[in-house]
Amino acid sequence: MNHLFIRTATASALMIGTQGVAASPPAEDYVAGEQYRGGSQVCYADDLFKAQWWATPDQQPADALTAENTWDSPWVLLEAGACDGSGDNSGDSSSDDSGPGGDDPSSLAAYQPGQSYLKGSEVCYADDIFVAQWWANGDQAPAEALTVQNTWGSPWILKESNGCEANGNSGDGNDGDSASTPIPLSISASQTQVTGGGTLLLDANASGGDSTFNYSWAQLSPTIPEAEIASATSASTSVILPAVAYDVTYIFSLIVSDGDATEEAQVTVQNFAMDVGPDANSDSDNLVTAVISASANSVGCSGSVTLDGSRSSGGSDMSFIWSQTSGPSVKLSNYVGNTTQAVLPEVYSNVTYTFQLTATDSTAASNVDEVSISQTGCASVDGHVMDMSELEAAENALSTDSLLQEVKDTVETRGNVIVEAVQPGRNANPENVQRVESIISSDTWDYLFPLRAEDYTYTNFLRAVAKFPAFCGEYTDGRDSDAICRKALAVMFAHFGQETGAHATAWDEPEWRQGLYWIREIGWTEEASGGYGACDPGSSWAAEVWPCAINADGGYKSYFGRGSKQLSWNYNYGPFSQAMYGDIYTLLENPELVADTWLNLASAIFFFVYPQPPKPSMLHVVDGTWVPNRVDLANNLTSGFGVTTNIINGAIECSKGSEDYRSQYRMDYYQNFAEFLGVDIPADEELGCANMGQFQTGGSASLDIYWDKDWSWSAGNPNNKSFACQLVNYQTAYSALNEGDYARCVKANFDMTIDYQN
Repeated sequence: MNHLFIRTATASALMIGTQGVAASPPAEDYVAGEQYRGGSQVCYADDLFKAQWWATPDQQPADALTAENTWDSPWVLLEAGACDGSGDNSGDSSSDDSGPGGDDPSSLAAYQPGQSYLKGSEVCYADDIFVAQWWANGDQAPAEALTVQNTWGSPWILKESNGCEANGNSGDGNDGDSASTPIPLSISASQTQVTGGGTLLLDANASGGDSTFNYSWAQLSPTIPEAEIASATSASTSVILPAVAYDVTYIFSLIVSDGDATEEAQVTVQNFAMDVGPDANSDSDNLVTAVISASANSVGCSGSVTLDGSRSSGGSDMSFIWSQTSGPSVKLSNYVGNTTQAVLPEVYSNVTYTFQLTATDSTAASNVDEVSISQTGCASVDGHVMDMSELEAAENALSTDSLLQEVKDTVETRGNVIVEAVQPGRNANPENVQRVESIISSDTWDYLFPLRAEDYTYTNFLRAVAKFPAFCGEYTDGRDSDAICRKALAVMFAHFGQETGAHATAWDEPEWRQGLYWIREIGWTEEASGGYGACDPGSSWAAEVWPCAINADGGYKSYFGRGSKQLSWNYNYGPFSQAMYGDIYTLLENPELVADTWLNLASAIFFFVYPQPPKPSMLHVVDGTWVPNRVDLANNLTSGFGVTTNIINGAIECSKGSEDYRSQYRMDYYQNFAEFLGVDIPADEELGCANMGQFQTGGSASLDIYWDKDWSWSAGNPNNKSFACQLVNYQTAYSALNEGDYARCVKANFDMTIDYQN
């Protein structure tokens, strides 16, 4: 089953299929004076061309035929003669043909079950005229438009009731002279429950009708993993269900038509996951098992350990990500690839390191394995010795502030073992993921972001949500969890539109649905060196704490904007990596992962739930945790969408007296998303930020969340030093929101040794 949606600037480069219009061209004709974005395909002088990047109106496909280099023109020739006979390529869309989309009802074709239709197609169905708002798959019948609650619930909308009566071309079997014969239909499955995948038989029992039956089987849900339907146009067909790592409920549909009457039936099949051990292998493309083999599980005073993930199994194009999740920080030899090496320096006390491997295949199936390595302590004492338990107790005693505890609960993350197992429709998905799935389905995701970069997948979205339990989580104090989730999504999606939207007013899709178009900052590539990095050692403490990686050309890797938040600078990649993997080096060494994996959407949720004191988090604004005090109110800072813009970009877009155009875009997008998601916008909610001041110390979100050296005097300690850190309101390398950062702060600021055993 193919779920297709249009990405090109004009209509589409999609082939209809055997039931479509004969001699359909591979793409729309090039229109002189139009501008095309990267990936667009057009027909020009019988040849098929593709835009490599944005093509302006004065850059025509013909330029590609005379350019000396492929980079001299945005256009490249894909296939000569591919459009032969498809049109005159003049860009004139007028035609004497009054086929689908024409105004004359007598020319409209009856809807054909199983056929896919392009946006703008008009058909007759049950005497009524329907028009496709966007691409309609073969399993999306016009009748759905009569029962959905919102116009976006179906690709079809009713254009004219009884508009097809005159010509008898109704699409429901009514020829205008006699009623069609109904088709009693039932379908069955040889098995309604299977474990570990397998083959089953779907069988139809249809009777009545006026002529030979046509059959069309389809998988309605889920989108992934996909079952293999052997014969989609037969009364009976075998279906191969893949082995899965989680329980999946499949819904299969059959549409039967005799040319007049049409009937549909559905059957549900449950595919249960098989318990797969770590050494099991599977040839299924939808099941991945990550396996780590360590050259040693314990080392003496010092040594190196090779970690090998080559025994991991799964589908094609396997990729691997390494990280360290516990123990004294160790930099691995590499963080992608199926093997890596850890060099363990001498330590004072016995310690245990934990390393994690994430394996993913081309279907987005993913799995996580981890291994623990123990090391024997032998190093001599270096300075004052403190037990780890003593440091943890000191941290807890300094972290009793109620607001700090609320913030720590908000930014809590799940382990990647749980995150990587998330798949659409999986029964064991975390609660907050299931809440989001009930609001945003895969089809809704496609509708809201039809122009998105391909790595902004629905699965990646759900995994990003899974990482943060508080996002769309359950409130147990009487607040409406579903309503808060809807509003949080509307706010976040609106900011997607401004931060990563195409902002193309001339395109068919409204601007509020053009979000997630950009995944990498314009003008930057992964091969680029330098830029967006505080990298030179000694230039700042950030360069020491979050060291920049080295590119292939010997320069520093570039930490340009990537993902839905356009995360940039090494001092943001490092903390984000720490939050996602427990290891700063994973993303500092491989920043491309912020664009290529679920991190591309997790970066936005990370920014949504994390505060920047004296600014609150956007989540605390949405869920009502943040209540402005007199300092906030003196700056006109009130709860509402406008203050989230102030949090994101207040110094640039706010406090101007009149609304900045970027803030206005955000407001417009928010109102559209709110309407779509059923979010009530109170009459007194401040949507803009033109008259807001900036957040100041003393506001209700003012909070000390960083650790720095405590300079106080402490009797009984060596040299009367405190051997402690304190909370401060300025940024340092050590955050109270990160587990273990207090101990790191003490170790970095004093001559001391940590005893990890006690």
